[in-house]
Amino acid sequence: MLIPAAILCAGEHQRRLAVELALLAGDSRLLLDDGLSSGQRAWIEGRVVSELNLLPLLARYAAREQGEALDALSREIDRLQQMRQQPSALQRAATALSERYPVNFPVDLQQPLQSDRQARTESLYNRLCLGCHATPAGEHSVIIGTLGSFSRSMSDREWLARMLGGLRGDPYTGLENPFSDSDIARLFRYTRDSLR
Repeated sequence: MLIPAAILCAGEHQRRLAVELALLAGDSRLLLDDGLSSGQRAWIEGRVVSELNLLPLLARYAAREQGEALDALSREIDRLQQMRQQPSALQRAATALSERYPVNFPVDLQQPLQSDRQARTESLYNRLCLGCHATPAGEHSVIIGTLGSFSRSMSDREWLARMLGGLRGDPYTGLENPFSDSDIARLFRYTRDSLR
């Protein structure tokens, strides 16, 4: 994945804005699933509201950090907020905006997981991920379920944003991102290639 140099130079607020846009696009995509339980739907809708409420603040900070005008981005975020009750339109618009503001990530996610790193990555996954993602989610669980199939259901951008943005399973399992960029790159390959 090639990332323009200007994006790699972007600051933390720019990165957080990009992460929240990708999360909004991903959560809007999840809302299009007719198989969600009412509890799952309510939880994801709450995350969408939170993401939409955070975007104006992040946009202001990112614009200030980059010395850019905020007007055009503010108008686009206002449009997103007006689509709150239209998941399909919100998903399309958030995805388009997310493509314009890609997530700043310096490690190549496409590198194959080398055999000497496989055992360490599997141990990391077993220690920090498996407890919540061992089985498909129950009807009332807000945790999506097994990571293998879930990770393959989303774009690279969304997967990366979910890892960088913190793990948002439920009030009992949510935690800040505990992984280094190298850990994330290895977990990306492991969840995409080794898990079923």
